[in-house]
Amino acid sequence: MTPSSSSAQPTLIEQWNQFWFTPIDPATLGVVRIGIGCMLAYSHLVWAIGSDAFFGSQSWLNASAVTAIGNGSWSTSPLWWLQESPALLGLTHMAAFVTAICLAIGLLTRAAAIVSFCFVLAYAHRNPAALYGFDQVIGFMTLYLAIGPSGSTFSLDEYLTPTRHRVRSSIGANVATRLMQLHLCVLYFFAGVSKLKGVTWWNGFAIWGAIANQEYQTVDLTWLASWPIIINLMTQVSVWWEVSYPALVWNRHTRPVMLALAVAVHLGIGACFGMLTFGCAMLLANFTFIPPHVVRTAVTNLKTVLNASSKRQPHLPPMEVTPLPTT
Repeated sequence: MTPSSSSAQPTLIEQWNQFWFTPIDPATLGVVRIGIGCMLAYSHLVWAIGSDAFFGSQSWLNASAVTAIGNGSWSTSPLWWLQESPALLGLTHMAAFVTAICLAIGLLTRAAAIVSFCFVLAYAHRNPAALYGFDQVIGFMTLYLAIGPSGSTFSLDEYLTPTRHRVRSSIGANVATRLMQLHLCVLYFFAGVSKLKGVTWWNGFAIWGAIANQEYQTVDLTWLASWPIIINLMTQVSVWWEVSYPALVWNRHTRPVMLALAVAVHLGIGACFGMLTFGCAMLLANFTFIPPHVVRTAVTNLKTVLNASSKRQPHLPPMEVTPLPTT
């Protein structure tokens, strides 16, 4: 007896198509869009506050320094053309900030995502020495938001769209989410492999190097010097988690462990070593592994709680007004 087609294992091509082209609810993408938009707005505010130091004609990095850092790279930035005009630089910062807010609230979302990504590139190529992981993560996340329908839920675009035309599920949402997930897996894997090149990650004392460096301390953890086994454990778990993340995060049984470790690692780094913005950006990237139905359920429950709390607010009785006596 031959097995029925329903019980047959899907072919590799069918699995590939299912992975990439199954329509999904864009709820997860919508939450990520809100977070990325807010973080971009914060980033542009920081750039604007230090505009002269970062982008002015007398900035820390002049053209020759940036060329030396880029080692002859062909990348350029329109911000070079504006460095002699503080007014134009200010308008550029304002435009970047407004675009990020539009992305966060979901107004003209796809255009806002594309323009926001162009701003990310412009700032990155103008001042490469001031960049770190936060800018890189925000950059690739913004690019993928421009691909999917990230403004089709939890947005002004959704509110302004007639109900019959609203997006309930989309292949584009799946493609954008998968790109974010795969990019994150590549990032973690190579970060973990690069750590294996260092001796201190093998002998278990790499974390102590960060703890003992007072330049990055926001919380004094030097008391851990008396507990080397804890430092060893933190170091080894960090490397194991990064290297194994690309494999274990896809399994529904091990995914909660990997995401819980992501929360612990990035919140710990943010709280103890002053890199809270980078930690938040990485947690937003990890959020892409939260299924859309879980996001919908959480939002529905939150609305229910808020509605219930508003109904429990005490209502004062109407005030009785005594008419004035007539003469």
